Amino acid sequence: MLAGNLSDRVRTLARHHNIEESEVLRQAVESGIETLYREMLITRYLEGELTREEAVDELGAIVVDEIDAAREAIEADVDWACQP
Repeated sequence: MLAGNLSDRVRTLARHHNIEESEVLRQAVESGIETLYREMLITRYLEGELTREEAVDELGAIVVDEIDAAREAIEADVDWACQP
């Protein structure tokens, strides 16, 4: 069922954008790799494998600020939940 849905979606996207199905697939692979690479960089930063400066160079200051704020919020929630 999923394969059929994917094929239908590829055809629909190709018709909508007036491009070949192969171009839809190329763009999808490129977008997917960009997403996976970004997620890897975020994970590496959170695990201490990248410095903040390196993360900012790769992801941008706004994204790193958001990651730091989310981490601080989660740590505060965990601390609160662990109180006797």
